[in-house]
Amino acid sequence: MPSYAWTADELRADSGWTFDLSDAMIAALETRLSNLRSTPLDALTEADCALPALEPLAAAVRQQLEQGRGLALIRRLPAERWSEDDLARAYWILGAQIGVGVSQSYKGDRLGHVRDIGEGGRYYTVGGALEMHMDPVDVVGLLCVKRAVEGGESRITASTSVRDAVASDYPDVIPLLERGFHYTSRPQDRQAGAPAVTPHRIPVFASIEDQPASFFLPLAIRNAEAEGAALSSADKDAMALVNTVAQRPELCFQMDLQPGEIQFLNNRLIFHGRSDYEDAVALEDKRHMLRLWLMMPDWPVRPPEQDMHSHPDRAGGGIAATTSG
Repeated sequence: MPSYAWTADELRADSGWTFDLSDAMIAALETRLSNLRSTPLDALTEADCALPALEPLAAAVRQQLEQGRGLALIRRLPAERWSEDDLARAYWILGAQIGVGVSQSYKGDRLGHVRDIGEGGRYYTVGGALEMHMDPVDVVGLLCVKRAVEGGESRITASTSVRDAVASDYPDVIPLLERGFHYTSRPQDRQAGAPAVTPHRIPVFASIEDQPASFFLPLAIRNAEAEGAALSSADKDAMALVNTVAQRPELCFQMDLQPGEIQFLNNRLIFHGRSDYEDAVALEDKRHMLRLWLMMPDWPVRPPEQDMHSHPDRAGGGIAATTSG
């Protein structure tokens, strides 16, 4: 079985996707941060982010993301003594060693705040459990700033293992999933250039240069239905089946991220979601993750039929920002 088609037990038994920052790496980051505290995150340049001390770690992470399990966990960012601003800058710098950071919405935001602020229409601004999905970018990162009072574990599943399970148990559904669905973005993102509804269907399970390439964003599929892209009862059943199979205990691995830990996922190979959780009342005490989107310039480009954004930003990914802010 390829390394990107794993079970939960296989992932537990494999430590190759887990990386610890060394004392020297942390020291190098601290030195760089001390010189950047007056520089806004949005103003950080490629030269600001270049840090040779991190390159061996970054190379190993890139290998795991593309050729290994499709995920990586980086530990030991000192969240207990660094400010949130320092954590954010260090996170961006780490990400810049791995790929190219891109905007996540029409606002041109470099980092998304995954926190329950009651804003519907996006997965990362509401609380509670999240269905299994991927993000429409090569790699997504999550940095834990603050844990929930209880629960809120990250759920991850190898999308290839999901396909194999569906093909084995529900073979008649595979043609529907390989045909795929229409997608749309939020209204503000559409104003920045994304189409109202994709003119093509995006297959849930496909391949790029002989490597699996999955695409599954149920929220955007339902939004497309509201814009006129009808879903049959069979379509809806197929979507629900993917979510159910992806959460089977033998396939789904739960990660309880601790403050200062970063999870990176290859969105072509991994579906992710979240368990339900009990949150704090005050905003400053709520469960808080920082989300980073990375494009990988050296990876094969997704074909047009697997792209839901018609006007991506730099590196061929992300959501273009509006010029008016």
